[in-house]
Amino acid sequence: MTGSRRVGSHRAGSRGAGSRGAGSRGAGSRGRVGVDDPVRTASRSIALRVGATTAVVVLLAVIAAGVVYDRQQLASIRDRVTVAATTADDVVDAPPGTWIIEHGPTGTKATAGTPRSILAATEGMSLSGENVVQSTTVEADGTKWPAAIAQREDTTFIAVYDMRLHDSEESRLFTSMAVAGILGVLLAAATGLIAGRRAVRPLAQALDLQRQFVADASHELRTPLSVISIRAQMLRRHLKPDDEATRAQVDQLVADTKVMGDVVSDLLLSAQLEQSGAATDAVDLVAVAEGVARSLEPYAAEAGVALTWPVSAERAPVVVDGVSTSLRRAVLALVDNAISHSPEGGTVEVTVQQEGDWAWARVTDHGTGVDPDDIARLTQRFARDRRGDGSRRVGLGLALVTQIVRSHGGRLDVSQTPGGGATFALVLPLSPPFDDDDED
Repeated sequence: MTGSRRVGSHRAGSRGAGSRGAGSRGAGSRGRVGVDDPVRTASRSIALRVGATTAVVVLLAVIAAGVVYDRQQLASIRDRVTVAATTADDVVDAPPGTWIIEHGPTGTKATAGTPRSILAATEGMSLSGENVVQSTTVEADGTKWPAAIAQREDTTFIAVYDMRLHDSEESRLFTSMAVAGILGVLLAAATGLIAGRRAVRPLAQALDLQRQFVADASHELRTPLSVISIRAQMLRRHLKPDDEATRAQVDQLVADTKVMGDVVSDLLLSAQLEQSGAATDAVDLVAVAEGVARSLEPYAAEAGVALTWPVSAERAPVVVDGVSTSLRRAVLALVDNAISHSPEGGTVEVTVQQEGDWAWARVTDHGTGVDPDDIARLTQRFARDRRGDGSRRVGLGLALVTQIVRSHGGRLDVSQTPGGGATFALVLPLSPPFDDDDED
């Protein structure tokens, strides 16, 4: 049974600090990264929903209108041919769109232009009795033509409606309705977009204020936290060797200030990612992984965990477009998490591979594992996770890592390690071919 876990930098302390250029390749800026604007996403979502709803309504209206129109037209045509057959005296003055066919003692006569197939199909049609009228259908050329038969003495009049006129009118009607429907959908989508922007504008302002507050507060808190940490370390140096109780309290104070500093740094990085984005460079993930692993090697050794990593001098670079400090922070969080959840004598492997058009930076441990049901919850900010010893770990954790990889157009992949443990992977798009000479 695997226990749930979360990513954090609580035990790594301030080891995440590194130079901005670590793992960076190329001097020029390659672009910008940033998370999707939730306000813009909400506006697009509202516009799409309004447009989709309008499209469905328009489609249903067109179908309903077409069915009603077709039935009404057929009923009108039936009445028209019945009247034409009943009132016909000859085949010359036939109503528009109607053919009159007369079968009498002198032979068969028909309105000019009557198709031969219609004449052949109506040959021999008659009714028994006098002054009798009956609606019928004439089948010719693969089409059913509405018709009516009127019997007067020894003469039979057959009125047949030209369905080509009906089909032409119906086609024009549906074309007009389709054009109107498309315009309606576009207008509704535009209205939804405008309404969506206006609806989320207060939310956008609130989010901007929140981001600015987090950024300002995090920036202002870094200095006093650094001062507290320095003073605590100075106090520790001047303690008497035999004052173990006080030394333990001071050591805890130093560790706590490091944890607070990491949380403040994470908050500041999160606020920066949510803003317009940062300039990107070509970053070698192999170099980033190597730098992080080397910086955490003493920490892993202290915990009794063997840490392995790729050596950039022996490996071809795996280059992505990104912000080196952000990617370093993400890898650091995953490696620190793996070490903290590995048993004494365990191993943690850091690997970087190129698979297709994607770069995979994997951190594999053989510790407590991860519950798949907890992944979605643990990617939320300040998620709480009750571990087996009853303690709780609180922080940005996976939420920050997920935010970093998403801002780089990638994703966080989590899987079980065969035999026990967990594997966390940063999946990022590879950088396109880039020649430094192009900058000259």
